[in-house]
This record gives sequence, structure tokens and C-alpha cells, in this order.
Amino acid sequence: MALPWAARVAHDKAAVREGLKIVRKVIARDAVKSGLTTTEIYKLALKENAAPTFARTLPTEEDDSPKETQYGKAGRRRIPPPEPPHPRHPVRSISFLKHKLLPIIEGERHVRHLRETRMVFHSVPSMKPREARGGKQQQAAAPKAAVPVEATVWLWRAMRPPKQAAKPPAPRPPIVYDYSHMKASKRKAHRAREELAAKRAVLHERREKLRSEARWKVDSVQRAERRAEARARHEAAEKAGLVEKERRRAAWEARNPQMARALAKNRAEVDKTAAPVKPSTSAKRVAPVKKRRAA
Repeated sequence: MALPWAARVAHDKAAVREGLKIVRKVIARDAVKSGLTTTEIYKLALKENAAPTFARTLPTEEDDSPKETQYGKAGRRRIPPPEPPHPRHPVRSISFLKHKLLPIIEGERHVRHLRETRMVFHSVPSMKPREARGGKQQQAAAPKAAVPVEATVWLWRAMRPPKQAAKPPAPRPPIVYDYSHMKASKRKAHRAREELAAKRAVLHERREKLRSEARWKVDSVQRAERRAEARARHEAAEKAGLVEKERRRAAWEARNPQMARALAKNRAEVDKTAAPVKPSTSAKRVAPVKKRRAA
């Protein structure tokens, strides 16, 4: 697909633009939980269709005329590079994907290149003797058998873009009026209007503050009433729970009298053991002996 220089540049720009869209879509869809190799991304990208605008950059007809042979400075014949495997797709080759598209997406911090360990199937030929023509034995490779092998591979995995803190809006600069070109009477009238507007703004702010305080007082009364009702419901529920607990205990004791007596006896012994020992008041106190001073 030979193109003029200008057409080739336009086609390359369109291929990069559309290829980035396709590769971003593939990575965001399939490379979030588990990474993808470059070959896997290439195979998935080929399944995506390009935008209709990309077809306009492609040549409409193939140039079937014989191409002119080019020679270098030393007189050697220049061998043209091979055509890409998919020239009419934005991701036309795996080399284009690897060297043109993925570095851009990695620079945008939408994907990262990681090294992980995977189980891959490696084909190992089994060297068994195979009988050749004439009855002779020769060492040849039999059909290859796939063996799982642990290998280290490089994967592309999608990553979340860094969160950017929202900048607070810049404060608006104060409005400054210039009345130097007006007459004295007009300057006085305009300044009086500005002062009146400033006073009106202060009064409006004060009125809004008083309204909010009044609403807060009304709401505080309602909140106190709701808290009191909730507290009353909670206390009633606790009392009902205690009554229900006593009823269940009495019913259980009626069904299991022997176990109830044994449990009561055990509780009494535990309470008696855990009770603090009071000092006896019958013991006589011994007065401390005072030392006499030497005469």
C-alpha cells in the first residue's frame, strides 16, 4: 500500500488516533482484573471495528503498476520493508501497537507494565525412535505434546488514574468603579447609590441570619420532642423485654424444677464465695506502745 508522503502522514495520524481508542477500550474492558500480554491485546483489538472516518484515509485502489527498483549509494538494491499484516485496520501490526500506541497509553497512566508468573503450555517434542523406510531405525521428533510450565511474562494491566484534588474557586476581585470622568454631582449620586447597595446587602445578610436562627429554634424544639419520644419508646421496649425475660424464666423453671433448684443453689454458692469479707468488730484493738525518752 504505497502512499505519497502527505497521505502517509495523514494515514498514520488517523491510525494512531483510532488505534488509541480501540486499545483503551480493550484495556478498560479486559485488563482490569487480570493483565493481558501484547499479543492478547493485539488479537482483541483486531476484533474491534474502526470508525467510518478512518476508511477515508485509506487508498481507494491498489497500485498494481510495477514499482521502480531503488538502489543505495553503494549500488546495492534496496529491499522494501514487508507490508503490515492488517494494513486496513488502525492497529495494523503488533509492532505498531508495541512501539506507537502502548507507550502513549502508559504515559497517560491508564495502564502499567507488570511482570507476573503464569502457567503456560510449552510444546516439547518426544524423541522416540521411528521406523523409516527400509526397516531402519532413525531418531525423529514425534508429534509435540503440550506440557504446563511456569513462566514469567510481562502483562499490561489497567490502573485507575490518580485523583486530582478539586481546586477551590478563586475569589472574585472586588468591583471598583471609576467616576473620575463624571461631574461632581454625578459622582456624588453614584457613591450614594453604592453606599445604599452596601447597606442593603448587610441588611439582607442580617435578615437571612435571623431567619436561619428562628428556623433552628423551631427545629430544636421539634428535635427535643422527637428525642423524648424515642427515649420513651426505648424505655418501654426495655421494660417489655425484662417482663418477657422473667416470663420465659418462670416457664422454664416450671418445666424443669430440679434443674432450676440446682441452678439456684449453684448461684447462691457463687454469690456467697464472691461476697467481700467484712472485718470482725469483736477483736480487741491493741494500743501502740509509745517509746519513752531517756532521762
